[in-house]
Amino acid sequence: MLRRAFLALALMSSGAAMADDVVDATGRGVRVPERIRHILPAGPPAAVLLAAVAPDLMLGWPMPLSPAARELLPPEVAQLPQIPRLTGHKDVTSEVMALKPDLIVDYGTTSPHYVELAQATQRRTGIPTVLLDGALVRTPDTLRVLGSILNRPGRTESLARFSAALLALGAHGTAHPRVLCARGADGLNVIAPGTDLAEVFTELGWQVVAPTGHGVFRQASIADIGVLDPDVLVFSDPAMRETLTRSEAWHSLRAVRDGRAFVAPSLPFDWVAEPPSINRLLGLAWLSGHDPSTLAAVFNAVVYGRVLTPAQLQSLVAGVPRVAP
Repeated sequence: MLRRAFLALALMSSGAAMADDVVDATGRGVRVPERIRHILPAGPPAAVLLAAVAPDLMLGWPMPLSPAARELLPPEVAQLPQIPRLTGHKDVTSEVMALKPDLIVDYGTTSPHYVELAQATQRRTGIPTVLLDGALVRTPDTLRVLGSILNRPGRTESLARFSAALLALGAHGTAHPRVLCARGADGLNVIAPGTDLAEVFTELGWQVVAPTGHGVFRQASIADIGVLDPDVLVFSDPAMRETLTRSEAWHSLRAVRDGRAFVAPSLPFDWVAEPPSINRLLGLAWLSGHDPSTLAAVFNAVVYGRVLTPAQLQSLVAGVPRVAP
């Protein structure tokens, strides 16, 4: 932790004139062009981060973006095309080279796998590739580092302070419930504890539970969830709203009967888990007890640069309650 902090401070103190030599979150030295005109986000988390900091430099989205999501983003970023994803399982080197990026940015876990992936990408393409620390609690620091690389300290400083304020909202909770979070229209693809997708709950001090197994997601049944008996259920698929209303099986669970089953808003990006980027700050603030309508309006304007209309805001948070502590 101290080493990372030192590297970040060293990078920030170097100033724009020295931005051609940077050290990323893995400790690798990367030579970055003095003039950056086109950036390729390696995966969805980096794309969301860049949409907030430098949408004018983004080459596109490395994942499908629904029409509903595009409606909530500024036109210049909403209209960007879908591009290859570097953090997937397919070799897309030729497609990346055709886009001619000046810089590739990855954002997320700094595990050995992603360190090697960043190194391999730079070797194959010859394009400078930086990996930024995606830990939720380090969001302000990472924003400042990116601002130094792109020579946009003003924009990133304002975002860093805003993200720090949202992180602080989740730091004062006294409740520590057991929570199960799942994605999918059936609500049965459960997020495993200790993963980056569970960070919102970790920062809140909640205990994430899931069936035994391996991997980021674990398939479960309603009976499995009943055995775990979580205090809170959080779902990411909007289809679960109707399911929770109509399903007798789900109503057999204590959390559902007690009104402690919540479906997180999913636009323009999931508030709680995916992609694991700055969008999760919304989920942190919402689950810590703050008004979802106010959060959505302010966050969308500050982070994505799009002021929502009253109709858009109403649609976005329809059926989303304020979570009691």
